[in-house]
Amino acid sequence: MAAIRSFENQLFKVASEKRLWLLPLGQVDNETIWLVKSRMDLEQPDPKMLIISGFHGEEQAGPWAILKWLQTCDVSVFDKIYLSFIPIVNPVGFKKNQRYSIPGERNNQGFCHPERNEKRSREGDILVKNMDVLLPLAKNGYLSLHEDVSVKEYYIYTFERKPGPFTRSMLGALSKHFPKALTGQTTDGLTPEEVISRNEIETPVVNGWVNHRRLHDGSFEDFMFHANVPRVVVTETPGTYILKRRVAAGMDAISTYIDYGLKAIRKEKKEKQIA
Repeated sequence: MAAIRSFENQLFKVASEKRLWLLPLGQVDNETIWLVKSRMDLEQPDPKMLIISGFHGEEQAGPWAILKWLQTCDVSVFDKIYLSFIPIVNPVGFKKNQRYSIPGERNNQGFCHPERNEKRSREGDILVKNMDVLLPLAKNGYLSLHEDVSVKEYYIYTFERKPGPFTRSMLGALSKHFPKALTGQTTDGLTPEEVISRNEIETPVVNGWVNHRRLHDGSFEDFMFHANVPRVVVTETPGTYILKRRVAAGMDAISTYIDYGLKAIRKEKKEKQIA
């Protein structure tokens, strides 16, 4: 419990110091899911990006990466872009350092693809109830920070049909911190041969990249993609490394994502003007 109280105290402090807006989205077992916004008014033309972490409680580096990034960022970035964050989607799991707030209740499913007949978690229900707020905040991009606690390699999910500049840019951010990208495995840690033997759908990781278009898994990022949010990406840092290193990688991923998104938006605007 001490970790989440320390986290919240530091979050409140940096929000006060940098004039960020803190809004409670809802509570699970008396723990609050906080939304952090760089501005209050949505009615302005600057790009809007949403960055989330802490879907899974044992994946601790993402929340601390967001907090550390907010503590160290140059506030001038907020003059160019409307940034929003949900540092911890699953505060009960974070507090207990366990994957789900209720064992077996998966936090990141049931947001779309109703044919899968998946029940949303309590945390998921809170996100859906606030979708009229969250979706506009992700108008120009969505980044979700995750970890794979069982591996020594990094990888990411994107919705590009093949790895392009965006995918390569995000992989490059993680490659600064870890020597090897995951390849030759599936997203649940199975080898392709094991997937075939179990008659499961194969979702291979190839050179650190997973084609999320193939998953149709009903996750929050899957929902964002179907809602036509551009540049949807999930990063997976290797949880076998020390926390400090994983946090630094997450901070780099945030900065890289913002920089790439702003350049892409400027390019898109220029192309529209020419056309």
